Amino acid sequence: MVKKPFIFLLLILILLNQVYVDATLDYAPRNIDTECSPKNILVGSYVGGRSHLKPILDVAAILIERGHNVTLLTSGYYAPSLEYPTVKQITLGPEINYKEILDAEFHKEFDFNRMAYFFEKSVKDYKETYEKYKSVAKDYNIDLFICDMHINEACLDIANTLKKPVVGMSSFFQFANRGLHKSDPMFQCNISLENESFLERFKCIILNNFREQVNVKPIVMGQSPKVSLHLVDTFFGFELPQSLPPNVQEMGPVLSEEYPSLTSELSDFMNAHDRVLYVAFGTRFHASTENNNKLLQSFVEAINKKIIDGVVWALVLTPEDSYSSTITLTDGSHIQTSPILNNKHPHIHIAKFAPQFAILNHTNTKLFFAHGGAGSSHESLYTGTPMLVLPFGVDQMGNADKLESAGVALTLNKFNLDVSDIINKIDFLLKDKNIKKNSERLEFLAKINSKRKFRAADSIEYILHSSNLNEGVDEEFLNEWFPAESRMGLIKGNNYDVYGAWLGIVLGLIGGILWVIFISISFFLKRIIPFFIQKLKNE
Repeated sequence: MVKKPFIFLLLILILLNQVYVDATLDYAPRNIDTECSPKNILVGSYVGGRSHLKPILDVAAILIERGHNVTLLTSGYYAPSLEYPTVKQITLGPEINYKEILDAEFHKEFDFNRMAYFFEKSVKDYKETYEKYKSVAKDYNIDLFICDMHINEACLDIANTLKKPVVGMSSFFQFANRGLHKSDPMFQCNISLENESFLERFKCIILNNFREQVNVKPIVMGQSPKVSLHLVDTFFGFELPQSLPPNVQEMGPVLSEEYPSLTSELSDFMNAHDRVLYVAFGTRFHASTENNNKLLQSFVEAINKKIIDGVVWALVLTPEDSYSSTITLTDGSHIQTSPILNNKHPHIHIAKFAPQFAILNHTNTKLFFAHGGAGSSHESLYTGTPMLVLPFGVDQMGNADKLESAGVALTLNKFNLDVSDIINKIDFLLKDKNIKKNSERLEFLAKINSKRKFRAADSIEYILHSSNLNEGVDEEFLNEWFPAESRMGLIKGNNYDVYGAWLGIVLGLIGGILWVIFISISFFLKRIIPFFIQKLKNE
């Protein structure tokens, strides 16, 4: 009886001793640090503006933290001193006047051919822009170019001329390669061609080649010699899935680590309302007077019906004269717009500037009424806020369709806005369980993917390291990323020659078999039938 407890205690002591020995063993940590000496990087954007520059500069900020020097070259002055104080900016010239151009266009049906103005302007400015890039590259001893891919050929060309690596960045795949099964409403097609008829696919793929109509050659992903790496600020889940070559990487949604907080006035308003609708159409778009009246009427009536209890409306570009002085509600009553626009309404807050992410991230914000810009869509998905989208043009229409396809939004048409339709869609978005479930699913996915901007910075550092080892850029630079078919040509790269030979062999065999059958039948007819005819005559 004594032996059993003794043996048990002995086993425990042996086990504890083994645990102690294992715990005190020395383990060497795995070294994950990479060494990349400080380099000079030039960020270039011809069109400029926050929507184009902010994702690029967020990645650039990571590179700055790692010791690299970043210079920004763009039209106008982005004033990055507050968000990006260590970025030096040099201007390409006056800021492009989007308002003058867009005011005349975005209340019409969007036509991609109207983008010709921007292409024509970039062509006129090309020589001057190219020389500016060249001068800055020389003065700052630039080692790598990061080029906004939107109408920025000069940036790509000077990088290739100087044999420097170049990283292209964009917010969508349309100007790179949309995939054979994808299109976009800006091309007057649906975002997906999966279920379209043959005639619709023929129109979208063959006939609607708008880029050629404005004399812009498409950049085929994985096959463009101008770009060492193409980073796209999007993520699959929001973007329709497609296969990508290794040198094209989705890095979105790119979001800043810190955002401006709510003002005290706005914070008090948000905390006093449980079901807030946030309304914002970006910094370049605003609705027509007729539509502004319908929107304001919809918000007032939605509040009166207790569907929502508060509205925050960021009127960045919209002047007060873009509203009628009086609006008639559905019940026949009249309201004055001026008191509302001057924040005299207890449940509507009008702001010239609104810290968007802070508003969307507030627990009382239940719905985002937006234009469907990429940045706004990403922030809404990240915070799990459903959207009601009123697209004005460009990529917004495609984004609206993607959001609706993902089950997190409903869309409106700027040409036939209806107050009852707006109110019903607001009510549906706030109550539907599938909308809530899909919003939570996409929120989780967006948060996971938002970490990939660090991988984007890693990839850029790898290019810098590889370029340093290679002493420049040549035809074999980054071959480990470029698919073989990009060097093999259309026929060989797609094995069309192999399939053609195989088809020839099959057709040859079939033809040979048919020829043998034909000869056999002919022989039969020539020998047997005369024999029977002769036999019949003899009888």
